Amino acid sequence: MKIAIISGSHRVNAQSLKVSRYIESVLMEQKICDETWLFSLSGNPLPLWDESVWEGSEKWKTLLQPLSTELESSDGLVVVSPEWHGQAPAGLKNFFLLFSALQLGHKPALLVGVSSGPGGAYPIAELRMSSYKNNRICYIPEQLIIRNVESVLNDDPTRNN
Repeated sequence: MKIAIISGSHRVNAQSLKVSRYIESVLMEQKICDETWLFSLSGNPLPLWDESVWEGSEKWKTLLQPLSTELESSDGLVVVSPEWHGQAPAGLKNFFLLFSALQLGHKPALLVGVSSGPGGAYPIAELRMSSYKNNRICYIPEQLIIRNVESVLNDDPTRNN
C-alpha cells in the first residue's frame, strides 16, 4: 500500500513539512504502508489554476504529469494543512483545483491541522467543506490537530515541550 502525504504550506521553513516528515516516518517504521510519497508545497508552490489545465496545455502537462502519476498510484492520502488566519493556505486549495477524481477519487484521506498556537481546527473544517466536491477525495471521520507545533515533534528532543 502506498500513502501520499501532501504538506500544504508553501512557506519555505514550514512546520507542516516537519509534521509531514514525522507522519511519514511513523507510517514506515510501524509498517502501516509499504511506500510513501511526500509532496511539499514548501518553497515549491504550484502555479495558480487557469482554464488551460482543461485544454491540455503542454505547460500544465509537463508540470502535473509526474505528480498525477504519483497520486494515481497512491492508495490513500494524508493532507497536512497549517492554519493561516483561520484558513487553509491558498496553495493547498489550488492543489485541489488542479487534480481530479482520476488522481484522488474515492481514496481515503486523513486531515491533519497544524497551528503554532491553540488553533488548527478551521482548515480541517474548510477542507472537509469545500475541497472534495469534484475530485471525490474521501476524508475519513478521524482527524489530527497538532497545536503549538514549534514545541513538538522536533528532531532535537530538548526543543520539545
